[in-house]
Amino acid sequence: MRKLKDINWNHLYCFYEVSKAQSLKKAAESIGIAPSTLSEQLKKLESKFHQKLFERSSKGLTLSNDGLILYDRIKDIFEEGSKLLEHYSDDVVGGYSVTVGIEETISYDLATEFTSQYWDLYAQYGIVNTQTQSEHSVLVDNLIYDNIDWAISVVAPKRKSLNYQKIDSFEVAFCCSVELFDMFHDVKDLLRNIPIAMSTWDKNLNRKILQHLRKNKVEPKEKIYSDHPGYVQKLCERSRCVMLLPINPLEDYPNMKIFHIKSPIEVSLYAIWKKQNEGLISIRELQKLINSRLEDTPSRYEDVELQIEASDIDDDLLKPYLFDKDEEKEDSNE
Repeated sequence: MRKLKDINWNHLYCFYEVSKAQSLKKAAESIGIAPSTLSEQLKKLESKFHQKLFERSSKGLTLSNDGLILYDRIKDIFEEGSKLLEHYSDDVVGGYSVTVGIEETISYDLATEFTSQYWDLYAQYGIVNTQTQSEHSVLVDNLIYDNIDWAISVVAPKRKSLNYQKIDSFEVAFCCSVELFDMFHDVKDLLRNIPIAMSTWDKNLNRKILQHLRKNKVEPKEKIYSDHPGYVQKLCERSRCVMLLPINPLEDYPNMKIFHIKSPIEVSLYAIWKKQNEGLISIRELQKLINSRLEDTPSRYEDVELQIEASDIDDDLLKPYLFDKDEEKEDSNE
């Protein structure tokens, strides 16, 4: 077997489905063939590759070491195949994972909250991974070259091949120790004379902060650049600098004073995706989330059983629920 044409892709697909389902019976139902036929296909594949791909026991099939290696190699092939089918049909195929690129910025809270809500919509089709994107230009390149499926950024893209929509915004304010704040008559003088800490990686935020300061006729004498938030916070707590913080009502900053000049600085978050992928269920579910937001339906978002159902777990693997036991007691009392 020296060429791709020598591979029986149907046998390989059968192997992929069994490996993914970790069940011969479930894979057979998904493909639409008898378990015995499916088992025979797997044996032929093992014979062709001269490798034992499964360990067989009374409990069923489990992947061997060679089987794990093979599954890891072909997984992306068949996931791309599912996307191909969705591109050229109106059917929802799913069955592939999604990778979301999240741009490094001062606040991950909104981005990660939004992505976790996206998981609830997409769980029935596949899993959702995330990747940190060091800056907007890197994020855009990764989208263009399909290294990520969609992304969250604080900058709206300019590429014509990309589409985007605002998903939320957050406010950024200045922060320093209470003792330092109380020493100045005017916050502008505080910002002019005390070093302000800027991020080495969040260039877009730095630009927005400096524009805001100049608009209010404030030019800091010194700026600190660091990519270690913990270091900056320690300096700030010791009255050595002013730092920037996203305004989050859930966060508590003891002995710290949060302040702004006239008004907080607003930063928008955008979901970005390739226009040509809008037919994929991964992007359709993203657009659905943007338009409806799961936070408006907390009963679904807090549903403990959602992942159990999406993972298609057999009932005999689960412990009986407490309310089931309570119902049984009530029935027996009656």
